[in-house]
Amino acid sequence: MLRYPSRRAQSYLVRQIGKRAASSETRAGGGAGIGNVHHQLFPTDDNRLFRHVAQPRTVSVIGAPMTYGQPFVGTDRGPELLRESGLLKDLSSLGWHVEDIPDLDFDAICAEAAKNSSTCSVSPNAKHSLQVGAGCSALADLVESKLRLGRFPLILGGDHSIGIGSLAGILRAKPQTGVIWVDAHADLNVPSISESGNMHGMPLGLMLREFVLDRSAIPGLEWLEDESKDGSGPPRLPSDSLVYVGLRDIDQAERGFIKELGIKTFTMYDIDHLGIGRVMDLALEHLMKNNPDRPLHLSYDIDAVDPVHAPATGTAVRGGLTWREAHFVAEYVVKTGSLASAEIVEVNHTLSDGDGADETVKLGHNLVNALCGESIL
Repeated sequence: MLRYPSRRAQSYLVRQIGKRAASSETRAGGGAGIGNVHHQLFPTDDNRLFRHVAQPRTVSVIGAPMTYGQPFVGTDRGPELLRESGLLKDLSSLGWHVEDIPDLDFDAICAEAAKNSSTCSVSPNAKHSLQVGAGCSALADLVESKLRLGRFPLILGGDHSIGIGSLAGILRAKPQTGVIWVDAHADLNVPSISESGNMHGMPLGLMLREFVLDRSAIPGLEWLEDESKDGSGPPRLPSDSLVYVGLRDIDQAERGFIKELGIKTFTMYDIDHLGIGRVMDLALEHLMKNNPDRPLHLSYDIDAVDPVHAPATGTAVRGGLTWREAHFVAEYVVKTGSLASAEIVEVNHTLSDGDGADETVKLGHNLVNALCGESIL
């Protein structure tokens, strides 16, 4: 009987072939793909896509170089590396008007916030909450303003604590937004139950409506309890407006919350069992069944992808999305026409060797292209 290699073994073989091909390209001065294939981009000509974005379609590229939500240096260079890889040119080639906003100055914002650390009680279970809170407040205001102008906020992280700011701004401007959270981790912690105190594991825990949590008691996050401009109350995400894709490393308390709240969740087991196409069918069906025209936000943590393809990230976990599965998730959400905002986070070039760092940045770049309308045909 013939025995075929497992999907993970196939991924490993593909990576080795790709490395050899890339080496051959360098020697031969070849094109951008494996072998001598030149990768071409074409404008999005389907008017049904990005229907929540005003014409002419403008993508607001927002650099959010946050690093205080986790313990490693390097995530703050994510926006810079993605831009240097040619991202803005590709967005233009895809037919977007590109508004490239200078990175939020988190060095200055967070340094100013840190001055208050001597005058307030800072929780060890919410590390650097003053810095994270100040940075996310600035991000929330910027995201909200761009959405109200009819633009597409594309947020380049930075660690995933920026999700606090992204979601706050999105929910203030478009409170009916459904969220697809593509991640190896649930990010559903709150300070009282966090095992690490790292705030990149808390954005959803701090933003879910069902969590009765006084966020004003967390130094730096007081602004989260402010009323929205339309008087609808502080921004919070209902648990039935959230879908997880790609989970495979979940804390014990998070497991309990997911089950108790009935959050729609597709782990890597579900992806292996059902296939990524069926998983995305079910994910979008859940979010769109009661409101087919609602806007969608996709938050993409690069660690959702298997470290074979994305090794340069802080919390890599084996057994993740393949290269094609990772792209399919983005492509499929775009095809609904409802994607109104997106972010990519946790690219950290310092956590892998040169090849691994380059591969991770390039993958992040490719995923952003897919989120902005690139398709095979």
